[in-house]
Amino acid sequence: MEYLLHSIWMAVAVGAYLLIARRSLRIALSHSSRFPVVVWHWPESIFTVSIVMFFLLMAASSFGNAPSPVHLKAIKSSLTLYCAIILFVVGFLVYRNVNLIEAFGLQVGKWVRGLPSTFLAVGLVLPPIFAAQFLGYTFAGPSAEPQPIVTFLMNAQGWQSYLAVIGIAVFAAPLTEELIFRGCLYGIVRQLGGRYVAMGVSAVVFALIHGHIPSLPGLVILAVALALLYEHTGSLWAAISMHAAFNAISIFGTIMWPDVMK
Repeated sequence: MEYLLHSIWMAVAVGAYLLIARRSLRIALSHSSRFPVVVWHWPESIFTVSIVMFFLLMAASSFGNAPSPVHLKAIKSSLTLYCAIILFVVGFLVYRNVNLIEAFGLQVGKWVRGLPSTFLAVGLVLPPIFAAQFLGYTFAGPSAEPQPIVTFLMNAQGWQSYLAVIGIAVFAAPLTEELIFRGCLYGIVRQLGGRYVAMGVSAVVFALIHGHIPSLPGLVILAVALALLYEHTGSLWAAISMHAAFNAISIFGTIMWPDVMK
């Protein structure tokens, strides 16, 4: 009897989730008029492809090989690199006379109006991402190792290690990756082939640059959700906030429940 009640509650919860997710998806795709209106030209396209290729080349060595251990010095170096990339990309776009506020919907009002959608999106995306990650590790086999930064976090000692991980995962990575993959890449591909092609291309590339096979399905789901939120709110700040929130939740989960999150 108890098993039956649990099954019923589980079925009701899954049904409610699917209904909310379906409605949210429909709403997100029905507000394309909010998406920033900007005309991307070939210099921005070539520049974006070059930056994306740089990320892919950095990740290429990770596929098929055991993850290299991460240490505090490497995380600090990565943090510096992310900051340099942000300045480089912003500098190029300013040089090209791209209005960053208009191009990426960076108006504060847009971001504030999109906060409820951002919180809802984080809640909706967690179950499928964790399910996809579970399946990814299952198919990868018992020898599959977590991402190097996750391993570092599980073995971290001292406040400097935690601050370094938070700095790169909650601030630097969301800003850099959303600027490049949702802001530039998604916008350019969307202009050329439409939003569905843009979602597919940006999601796959975003997953690949992390260089971790078991996490690929979950990262694709996260990237699609980020694009949908960007479509719905028209604000890149919303995607950045969601990305940062997801990473913060992952860090908290890794610290509190390392055996579950790895």
